[in-house]
Amino acid sequence: MTFTKASTYAELNAVLEQARRPSVQPVAVTDAQLVGLQYRWTTALSARLDEAIEFAHPEQVAEAVAQAWHALASDLDTLRGVLDQNEASSTALAHAMRAEYRMLAVASGLIDLAAPTEESVRVGRGFRKAIRAGNNERPRELDQAS
Repeated sequence: MTFTKASTYAELNAVLEQARRPSVQPVAVTDAQLVGLQYRWTTALSARLDEAIEFAHPEQVAEAVAQAWHALASDLDTLRGVLDQNEASSTALAHAMRAEYRMLAVASGLIDLAAPTEESVRVGRGFRKAIRAGNNERPRELDQAS
């Protein structure tokens, strides 16, 4: 069994600083750095979702969750950009993103906390896809699936 060295906070900041600078080539980033950046994103998203849920009207929780995701993506645009650029090419990042998907599914009320992990990941992935497409409401096809 091999273990990957976790990235330091300073190392992740250096990756983001490099990504902020205009360049023709994308930023070279390791799987460990991507997992660290995804953890940073998920931690920030968790705080935003907590606030959004607390103040949302019960019928508008999914919309509040979507708006919180968009606001965070705007505030942390460099971080989101690095993750987006590497999402399709990193298995480690894809695995780390499962926590975000599950968090979105549960926070939006699309699925119960007791739901099987694979189901909540599937529903959360679908909801995030809808959020990114600009649909800030609870997708009807996900209501029927859960």
